[in-house]
Amino acid sequence: MCLLALLTEQPCHAYDLTKRLAAQGVTDVGYGTLYPLVTRLRRQGLLEEQTEPSTAGPPRKVFTPSAAGRRALADWAGQWWSTTAAITALLTRTGVLPQSEEST
Repeated sequence: MCLLALLTEQPCHAYDLTKRLAAQGVTDVGYGTLYPLVTRLRRQGLLEEQTEPSTAGPPRKVFTPSAAGRRALADWAGQWWSTTAAITALLTRTGVLPQSEEST
């Protein structure tokens, strides 16, 4: 979901995705984990790939979400929202999380 969100914001190649994830605080995802995931998303039709020339080395594969990828992202984001809301409510109700000022 995070990869599709970042690529919706700005298409890029897989190595740049690791840097962009790290800049968002997701530091435990390395290139060796990310590239197979990008390949899987592409094979599932959720990403499109374009080859662009590189100033240093071979051409780069730049990825962007396909229409199906954007729909999947919207679906997954909705699921994430409802799941986290339910978990937050449960943890708040059981006293694990403090109640917010709005609910007191």
